[in-house]
Amino acid sequence: MIFENPVMLLLIPVVIFVIWFSYKRKNRGGVILSSPDKYYIKSHRTKHWYSKGNILIGFTNFFFWVSLLLIAFSFSAPEVVKKDIKHLSAGNDFFILLDVSPSMAIEEDVASPAGSRTRLDKAKEAAEYIVMNSGNDYPGLILFGSDSVVSVLPTPDRKSFLHRLQQANIMDLGEATAIGTAIGTAIHYLKDSKQKEKSIILISDGGANYGELSPLDASIMAANLDIRINCIAIGNITSEKTIIIDTALHDRVTARISGSYHPEILKKIAENGRGYFLENPVKETIGRITASLKTGKEETEIFFIKKDLSGYFFIPGFFILLIAMFLKIMVLRELMA
Repeated sequence: MIFENPVMLLLIPVVIFVIWFSYKRKNRGGVILSSPDKYYIKSHRTKHWYSKGNILIGFTNFFFWVSLLLIAFSFSAPEVVKKDIKHLSAGNDFFILLDVSPSMAIEEDVASPAGSRTRLDKAKEAAEYIVMNSGNDYPGLILFGSDSVVSVLPTPDRKSFLHRLQQANIMDLGEATAIGTAIGTAIHYLKDSKQKEKSIILISDGGANYGELSPLDASIMAANLDIRINCIAIGNITSEKTIIIDTALHDRVTARISGSYHPEILKKIAENGRGYFLENPVKETIGRITASLKTGKEETEIFFIKKDLSGYFFIPGFFILLIAMFLKIMVLRELMA
């Protein structure tokens, strides 16, 4: 938080002294700023600090000084400044292909301090990291199982993309894994893109077992159209497991799922597509893919967004001052009783 008029803060001790002195000077009187122990209810002739009059005076003093400080802060024009970046150059289009077949529900990293996570959880984390570090590029999202569907067309709207990403569920698109179909879907949209660079990022455990178009044929088609394919393999070799899956319809399905893991097919796809192949990568390693997306010159402009906070101080200060004035009236009534 910064202050547009910080000099107003320097006036706070001056104002405090002036008000205090005006109430303390001889024969001035007043109750709002004097010590509570000097006042008491005359009718009872008591000087106990816990008397009703002294308590009211104490609250009056407290609320008055708090309101004074809040109002003084508001006059100093406090504001929050947020730094943002505006991209002046157009980015490149790319699609993230996310595997939502049943095998992605296999839980791994059981011994990890963070607890067990499914392959899909790890895939979503990788996808989110790529999108948030892709600069001015336009990410799109394709989900695939037995079939593939475009969930998000290439867009600069990161918030919308991440929302749709987190909504992806196991078995949204059937029980098989059609990697070739997913690549074909991405090619269909990217081949007509007017951007200079186009790429595909495939995140899967490699269990390609369905679809009329084979993954390797699809990767060659992409290469012929100058569409780069990067592959991220998620998983480890595990045995068959019986697990409970929460489907998109919020039903719970008990299924016997193969824990198969085939990174070799993903490696061949990346080789054909002239891209990177990463196996269970950490964030630093994923940076190789995000760097490959930024092939052109990126022009940016840094600007600052200011949010005025004066109202957050002035309005509470004003109402607290009203409370202090109300308490003063009650004190005066007690003293005159």
